[in-house]
Amino acid sequence: MKSRILSALIASAFCVIIPASTAAAQRSDSSRYDGQALRYESSWGSARIIRGADGPLVGTAGWFRSFDVEKVVAGSPAARAEARAYKSNSFRASLVETLGATTTVVGVVLAANGSNNAATPILIIGGVGAMVGGAQLFHTAFSALSRSLWWYNRDVVRASLSPPPAPVAVPTSQSEQGKRNEHPE
Repeated sequence: MKSRILSALIASAFCVIIPASTAAAQRSDSSRYDGQALRYESSWGSARIIRGADGPLVGTAGWFRSFDVEKVVAGSPAARAEARAYKSNSFRASLVETLGATTTVVGVVLAANGSNNAATPILIIGGVGAMVGGAQLFHTAFSALSRSLWWYNRDVVRASLSPPPAPVAVPTSQSEQGKRNEHPE
């Protein structure tokens, strides 16, 4: 009688322990992806690149602030290409925004000094136009940054989590299955 109870307790313990360990293994795979994936949060023209859901800050990007995104996403060729696009567009945007802001300020200062100069409205309008163009370049740069992080997450992080699928054998005319398909009897 006691041996049956003991056997039942051991069997029930195995029924509880084995599914729990399988669930823990699945959670560790999920948390590994959650801990390695990159994301960015943006506010007022700058972006913070963060690793994982609540992970460390990898870098900050924005107006004249950049870090080597290409180095961070080096494991994926597509991510590196988008990181190069981000870098070039971000530099151009910073340059155009600065020139536009400077031109606008000069135009406003000339207008405030009572200078009835024909160049004053041209400077203001041109400066604002350059700032709008710079904002468009920033938008293009941050879109490339987003694509770069997406490619990184797709190619590098997910690839390390799951093994590649096993190849499927396709019958050829040289195999027995292929010969039976060619000459049905």
